[in-house]
Amino acid sequence: MQKVATNAGSLMLAAVLALSGCNGSTAPAAATPTNISGDYSGTMQDAQGGSGTVTATLAQTGFNAGGTITDTETSATLSAQISLTISTANAVKGSIVIDYPDNGPTCSFSTTGTYNTSTNVLSGSYTAVTNCSGDSGTYSLTQQCTDTITNGVRRAITGIAPC
Repeated sequence: MQKVATNAGSLMLAAVLALSGCNGSTAPAAATPTNISGDYSGTMQDAQGGSGTVTATLAQTGFNAGGTITDTETSATLSAQISLTISTANAVKGSIVIDYPDNGPTCSFSTTGTYNTSTNVLSGSYTAVTNCSGDSGTYSLTQQCTDTITNGVRRAITGIAPC
């Protein structure tokens, strides 16, 4: 009889503990990043290189995006690599690396900016971190098409076609 009461008590305790986690609420939905992947075109204004026209292609996984930027300035066409993290508030931050041609320096820049979901514009500023001392600038890139980010989340297409 003692063993039956102990087993019944253990079973009752297990049931109470299991049900205590069921308070009728659901877990909050996981934050979903804005899809900034795709092709872009726009402008860049560089303190040393002047103004230029820019194209870019970004790929995205979760809250991280990266890709290549091609900047055509008056004196040269430069290719840069960009790596960004996007917040749930659509703020971006990251780095840009340019390996200048003809034995030029490799420069790294920090960048911050925003992605505007109404206009599909990625804009921001950058400042030299390694080499290229004193160089800085701004960019404004309009998303031309959107790619599917690899975690399966896809932004509702409102005027922007898939790439």
